Amino acid sequence: MKPLHVAAALLIAALWGLNFTVIRLGLDVFTPFTFAGWRFLLGALPVLFLPRPPISWRALAGIGFFMFTGQFVFLFFAMQAGLPPGLSSVLVQLQGPLTVVLAALFLHERTRPAQWLGLGVALIGVLVIARSVEGSANVLAVGIALLSALSWAVGNLFLREARGAPVFAVTAWASLLPPLPLLIAAALTDGIDATLSPILAPSWQGWLVLFYTVVPAMWLGYLIWGTLLRSYPAAKVGPVSLLVPCCALFFASQIVGEPIGGVRLIGVAIVLAGVAIGIVASARRL
Repeated sequence: MKPLHVAAALLIAALWGLNFTVIRLGLDVFTPFTFAGWRFLLGALPVLFLPRPPISWRALAGIGFFMFTGQFVFLFFAMQAGLPPGLSSVLVQLQGPLTVVLAALFLHERTRPAQWLGLGVALIGVLVIARSVEGSANVLAVGIALLSALSWAVGNLFLREARGAPVFAVTAWASLLPPLPLLIAAALTDGIDATLSPILAPSWQGWLVLFYTVVPAMWLGYLIWGTLLRSYPAAKVGPVSLLVPCCALFFASQIVGEPIGGVRLIGVAIVLAGVAIGIVASARRL
């Protein structure tokens, strides 16, 4: 990679890593449905000037429902249930190995033994992490985070139809679909006042969180990511995703004091090793 692109890749890792801690702070202000609904409502604003990317509405709906709505709603509920942001960032990385499994089951793609090995190693790490958390709520939160990773993996199958389309445009147009059902769910479960809290009871923390999760994390992040994918093979760009949980763990430890050590650190290392094995094995197929 060119030095400028290396710097851009490191910036993405930092932006997306910090995003997990920002989400945790956002859940002190918003309920999960409200947070997700407003995030995607604001995230869809570029559709006002961006043409629809040349992919089907079916693909956009799949990306919007699984990669966006499912991934983030489950993630928000997992973190609300007590899962720390650093661990959340590690567990959702299972989307990589899970995508391989789903593609083999539903798209009949051939897989390498090393890809299955990577998934197996990562799942062992999940079990170690689950043993390191305290209380049934946190163990339940681990399970919810795995549903987030699974939903992301399903969304990846729809994302394949968007190959060659501008990533930023796909992100904006797919964000157009989640807000209405999310805000309706928020109104039904949390009430109108909570749903409209960014307007009825605005706070600097709430709007700062929304700004960060939309502008740097979504718009800037996917704009840079799309640029890297157009400039280099996916096999070269993909490993950057392993830096995201490393950054997330660092920011979470510094900002919210998330403890990482002992058995938990071993579990994190095992999960990331499994994901790395899967990435290497997938890269060799390209």
